[in-house]
Amino acid sequence: MVEPQQALLSVVLLNVALVGLTVGLFWAGVFVARSFGRKVGYSLAALGFTRPRGGLLAGMGVGAAVGVGAVIASIPVNLATTFVLDRLGYSTERAIQGPFMRGLFHWVQQSPDTAIPAILLVVMIFGPAVEELVFRGALFNGLYRLGRLILGVSGGSRRTARRVSFAFSALISSVVFALLHLEPTLLPVLLILAVVLCVLFERTGSLLPTFVAHATFNSFAVSLIILAGLGVFELPI
Repeated sequence: MVEPQQALLSVVLLNVALVGLTVGLFWAGVFVARSFGRKVGYSLAALGFTRPRGGLLAGMGVGAAVGVGAVIASIPVNLATTFVLDRLGYSTERAIQGPFMRGLFHWVQQSPDTAIPAILLVVMIFGPAVEELVFRGALFNGLYRLGRLILGVSGGSRRTARRVSFAFSALISSVVFALLHLEPTLLPVLLILAVVLCVLFERTGSLLPTFVAHATFNSFAVSLIILAGLGVFELPI
């Protein structure tokens, strides 16, 4: 069994690599575009590092509300998914998330002063920040912009190009996001969450609201782990 400290360290290292790869590919694309005479800057604003439409507080408020709504909606969706998989004869055990959460739970039991800050930092802040950069800022946004450009050149209306490109980009990026978590029981919830985050990103033009929503969503599981580790109740996994 992998120690929770090692698991979190692996998550951090993987996320650092993903950030470096994402930003590196972005700047490489900018360099290539500039070499062909295109007027593009090296700013990361194109990846969503911008002020949300409506302001910072409004963006954070909307993100928090979306995150809370996602947590509430995930409960019946998870129950329905588990019921269907069980009826079809498939295992409903969380092969990755389950052991990972139990490991964090035992770590909180043994060393709460070290475990709680580490879990909050990685699972609630660093992880969601990186995933939003990769899946919404880069993958979804890149496909969305490319689709609008291609459909716009083909002579279609801007409105149609925007809708078709959004649907395609949100679907592709959300499916990749959900599949990479490697948990069949969580697949529908993660797919729905990812699509909602794409909508939020498109509406606000910023990664901040999607990060807040994602962090709020993750906070539910983190709260269960920490409270169970502190002996408030038994961990339901």
